[in-house]
Formats: sequence, C-alpha cells, structure tokens
Amino acid sequence: MKIAPVSENEDARLRALYDYKILDTVSELAYDQLTALASSICGTPVALVSLVDKERQWFKSHHGIDAIETPREWAFCDHAIGQEQVFEVSDSRLDERFHDNPLVTGATQVIFYAGAPLVTPEGLRIGTLCVIDNKPAQLSEQQKSQLTILAKQVVNLLELSKANRSREGVLENLLSVTKSLEQKNKELEQFVYAVSHDLKSPLVTISGFVTILEKELAEYTSDKQKHRFERINLNVEHMAELLSDLLNLSRVLNKDIDKQKLDTQALILDQWQGLSYMANNLDVNFIVATDLHEINANETLFSQCISNILSNAIRYRNPEIPLRIEIRSYTYDGNICISISDNGIGIKSSEHDRIFKVFEQLNKGEGSGIGLCIVKAAMEKHDGQIKLVSTEGQGSRFELHFPCDIKKIK
Repeated sequence: MKIAPVSENEDARLRALYDYKILDTVSELAYDQLTALASSICGTPVALVSLVDKERQWFKSHHGIDAIETPREWAFCDHAIGQEQVFEVSDSRLDERFHDNPLVTGATQVIFYAGAPLVTPEGLRIGTLCVIDNKPAQLSEQQKSQLTILAKQVVNLLELSKANRSREGVLENLLSVTKSLEQKNKELEQFVYAVSHDLKSPLVTISGFVTILEKELAEYTSDKQKHRFERINLNVEHMAELLSDLLNLSRVLNKDIDKQKLDTQALILDQWQGLSYMANNLDVNFIVATDLHEINANETLFSQCISNILSNAIRYRNPEIPLRIEIRSYTYDGNICISISDNGIGIKSSEHDRIFKVFEQLNKGEGSGIGLCIVKAAMEKHDGQIKLVSTEGQGSRFELHFPCDIKKIK
C-alpha cells in the first residue's frame, strides 16, 4: 500500500477545509441527494462526499455504507485530491498502490473507485465526490463529466453555507451594535433630561437676583451697566428656553405615546393664541381651513409640532411684507398631511436637512435650535414624517404626514 504524498499547500488546504466548518456536522438532505444522484449516474452501490482532514477522511454524506470516516493513510481520496481530473481505479486488487489496502482486503471491498476532486474557488482540493463498487468497473467520459459537475455542486453548497454563516455573523454584530447604541442613546437622553432639569432651578434663582439687583441699583448704575444687566437677562432667558426645549426633546424621545382622534383646527387655534405675545403688533393674516382632517395622534406632541412651526414662521418672517400663514390638510399615499405655509424669508435647499438637527439655527441667536428636531422626533413617534418645501426668499411649507384613517371635520 502506498500513502499519498502530502501536497505543498497542505496548510492552506486544511485552513480552507476548516473555514467551511463542515467536519463532524449532521447529515443534510442536499448532500445526500447529490451522492444518491452520483450513485445512480455511475451505476455504483456507494457514493461519498469525502473530506480529507489532517489524519482522517470524513464523510459528509455516505450513500450505500454506514461508515463515517477512515484513517487518512487508507483513503483513495487522498490520492484523488492530487489530480486535476477524475481519479479512477478500475480494479484496486491489481493496483500496487491499493492491493493490500484494508479497504480493499477488508469487509468494505473497495474494488472500483472514481473520485472527482472538490476544488474551492481558490483552487484548493479539500476532498472528493467519489463512487465505489465491489467489482471492477470503468466510467464513460460522460459519467466522469457528470461526476465532476456534481462535485462542483458540492462546493457550491459549502460556499453557500459559509456565506450564510458570514451573513448571520454580520447580522448578529449589527444587532449587538444596535442594542449597544440604543442603550447609549437612552443613557444620553436620561443625562440630558437630568442636566436640563437640574439647571432650570439655578437659572430661575439667577434671573431673580439679577432683577432685584437691577432694581436696587437703578439710581446708581450707568447706561453701560444697565446694558450689561439687560444682556444678562437676555442670556438667562435664552438659556431657559434652551433647557426647556432640551427637556421637551428628551420627553419626546423617551415617551411611549398614546393616540386619540384630534380636532386639529381647535388645537391649532389654541397654539396660535398661545403665541399671541410673539405676534403682538405684527400685521398677520392667519388662515386655517375649516375642513381640516382629523388625525389619530398624541395631543401634546401634535401641539408641540404646531407651536414650533408657527413660532418659526413668526421668527423668520419677511419684515418688508405682512406675514401670511395658511394651514390646510389633504390626503396623500394613505397619509393625512397637515400643511403649514408662510411667506417668510424661506430656506436655502442646502439647509433643508440641517435644520432638523439639534442646535441648528438659520440665524444665530434666534431660538434654541431644537424646535424642529422636536418636531422630527415627534413625527417619528407617530410613524410619520415631516417634509419641507422651501426656497430662499419665497417662504416655506412644512408638511406633517400622519398615517391614519381619513376623516374630515364638518
């Protein structure tokens, strides 16, 4: 008996085999169907998917015999993986390499053998698809060709299994990263809420003491010092607005919302009334359609959306013309859209995405830069979205898209 020589690329060959993670796995129908087909095509009682390990050959599929592995030094397949084409032994009893092989002389009686190498995409031979008979035989060229085709299908199955494992690994990593990010976001939101809440009280105290000092020292302060008091108060007010918006954003992000049918017209008019201090002494034409659709939404979050959009319309109005705000509704693609249009200064197209991010402002010093981020977060809580249509110098239209039943208020 002659033992097959070890190939020069043995280490790479074994790495390729181990990368498939196929050794010692349970039987699979896909492989068993290929060995059954190989047996039928070649007219042999036995067909195997044989993988040549470091010290053994292991059978992923064994049609016609019960054995699952043999020592490598006995393996006909170890000789076959060194060949380019199908390796065939017509009668092992007459072949000096195999005549005294235990697989020939023992109960197995491997007299005829033909094996097509399993070649990886990198050109490494990790085993064979082989057929065996206990009597002499010889394959036709067509049978050899078909056996080679089936061997390629075995490799395709191995590659597919490896690709699936790789994809599953990527998905597991993505899920792990997603869970980690969700936890970090939750911690950050809780931190923002705690800091914002805890800072509000000191701000109230600062504002109170500054007001008292301003009054007590009124007759002793110069115009320059009065201006400094005014600047302090303005900055305290801005900080209070910023903290209030941060708290609102944190509540929106953390809150599980309840929805109900809302009278959109009534809620919009309430929010406009609440902003009367901003619109005081302004020439404003405020138009709300009388047939607005009802929406299925959270009242608090919807009110915040309207308040933020309306306050921006006032803040970013065109000072040269009377302000016009028009609100209507329509249905689109299974959603109800609440459209709020104004004739203000408009927004450059390059700024459309940026304004929905935290602390982004069209004009520095105007507002907190959080309002539209709150609107975006609130709409996402409703599985809806906010859209912007605007051109610089030609006004803006914000659209709130709610997925809900269609119903107009009569």
